[in-house]
Amino acid sequence: MPNHGMAASDDYIKRENRKIAIVGEPWDDAAPDVGTAASIVACELARSLARDWRVTIYGQRQPGQKRFEIGLETVEFRRLVVFRKHQRVMEVILGILACWTKRNLGRYIFSYSYHFFYFLRVALSLRASKTDVVLVVNLVQGAAIIKFFNPSATVCMRMACEWLTQFATAATERRLRAVDLIFGNSEYTTDKIRARFPEIAARCHTLRHGVDTVRFCPLPGAQPQNEGPQRLLFLGRVSPEKGAHVLIQAFKILAEIRPALHLDIVGAVGEILPYIYLAPDLNDQAIGGLRQFYGTRLSDMIRRQLIFRERSYMDDLTAQAAGDERIVFHGAVSQSETIDFFRRAAMLVYPSVWNEPAGRANIEAAACGLPIISTHSGGIPEFVEDGRTGLLTARGDARELAQAISRVLDDPALAHAMGEAGRQHVLERFTWEASARSFAELIEELFPANGVRSDIVKRAAPERPASEAGGAT
Repeated sequence: MPNHGMAASDDYIKRENRKIAIVGEPWDDAAPDVGTAASIVACELARSLARDWRVTIYGQRQPGQKRFEIGLETVEFRRLVVFRKHQRVMEVILGILACWTKRNLGRYIFSYSYHFFYFLRVALSLRASKTDVVLVVNLVQGAAIIKFFNPSATVCMRMACEWLTQFATAATERRLRAVDLIFGNSEYTTDKIRARFPEIAARCHTLRHGVDTVRFCPLPGAQPQNEGPQRLLFLGRVSPEKGAHVLIQAFKILAEIRPALHLDIVGAVGEILPYIYLAPDLNDQAIGGLRQFYGTRLSDMIRRQLIFRERSYMDDLTAQAAGDERIVFHGAVSQSETIDFFRRAAMLVYPSVWNEPAGRANIEAAACGLPIISTHSGGIPEFVEDGRTGLLTARGDARELAQAISRVLDDPALAHAMGEAGRQHVLERFTWEASARSFAELIEELFPANGVRSDIVKRAAPERPASEAGGAT
């Protein structure tokens, strides 16, 4: 008679012995509750996966940090010193050239010369630890290097931006053949990858952001405030593509007749996104308009993108605010502090001007019961239901944004209904548990608990023509 208890125990042990690594970009922090959106996403996904896997996160080592540390109870953080100075110089130079010539020079981001030694060290560490599954964030050459040194590992990519469709070359396509699964952070991102690379479309799936709905929740017992300041909240990187300048314009339209209106701008203030990463479509009026923040003449480009790159956009915003004390720049804050800002706000305003791949702040705000004012931008309509959980406006249109804000401020019942619908929407679709479960189910097809890989890769990957054998670079 078979011992089902022993079989279940053996299966559990096999699961616990399986190793998965999340490899952040070379500038991502490997630490909980701090860093970029990518760092936070990695930590939250790791926390959920750690129930069945041994999870390691790789990222940049900051001054004072240990090279190796256990955090989030069982997650390993491995940190590497990254020398970024020469890469940053190249980014700025290529950004100025791209802006001046109106050409897309972003293919450099996918070259092997871009942070090669970071990915080489990660690849060798993964080989030494015999990691089973690797999830690489955004950089396809990193996935290729890791696969070369770890041929038996399941290597996946998570795309939180449009780089694969913006910067791909023939070499990029060859490297993608070694990737077992590709995850977009929205259907918008995933569909663009499928359309650009139809031969690997079967390997492309959507893995949306989640949110910790226990931490991110309305303040218990809180009642709608009909008196006192009405606070608008902007949360995100303070860079032109995120549209803080459009929001300040909208605020100025409303502030003259709404003396109780306040604007809290929360997010990292410093260098603007390098132009090489922005790669704007100049035929798109809203995105093309962002060039004004990067310079229209070569001398202005050098001044804005090189000499004063850490303050040029902030100087523009400060000039726009014109000393209005109701507009406050708070800088970057921890996730815990973010929750406090959500609970004090009347709404989140997320005025992205570019095609936002997803917009994590939208679901965090919805989890806290806030109505959301955002734009018809990229993947945002997947997270914000126009008219139900918030309102969507045209990208770059300050007057339409002001009208949407005014509509919600003037209708407390609508604001309350949107907040409740938003939280319910998050509970149904955007928890980290759901994201981790979707990821794990797909991985199980590739690497089941019994250690026998399925043929999903073979089915998804096209046969390489004989003329291409051994041709990857």
